[in-house]
Amino acid sequence: MDFEEVVRLVGSAPWYRLIGMEPKIEGDKIIVEMNLDESKHFQALGMAHGGAIASVLDSAIGLNVNREVVKFGKTAVTAQLNIHYVRPALEGKIIGIGRALHIGSKVTVGYGEVRNEKGELVATGTATFYIIDRGMRD
Repeated sequence: MDFEEVVRLVGSAPWYRLIGMEPKIEGDKIIVEMNLDESKHFQALGMAHGGAIASVLDSAIGLNVNREVVKFGKTAVTAQLNIHYVRPALEGKIIGIGRALHIGSKVTVGYGEVRNEKGELVATGTATFYIIDRGMRD
């Protein structure tokens, strides 16, 4: 399975559809976008819930890590996600960008950022993933 197929498969997953995340290949990286919707993503103070932002960050890092491990018929699944929220996301679109920092035989580590449409940093984080011997469609 090539990575374009993986991105299409992931983008069609129930969680992605439910909250409106859209993965896209841009050059040599994958980004994850989400248009913020007050009726779905906001908490009581009128800003995006941290969980919505975390989903975009986890997905952006995870897709970029998986871009590497699917070449070997494996999949990386999140074991730990560390997030630092920098500013609230109040409207518009948020964009997650991630990259692999280390690909090991059993564990990978990645880094990512979520920015608003103005390019302002909303959140940053790192994630650790277990590498499993299961391909995307197994």
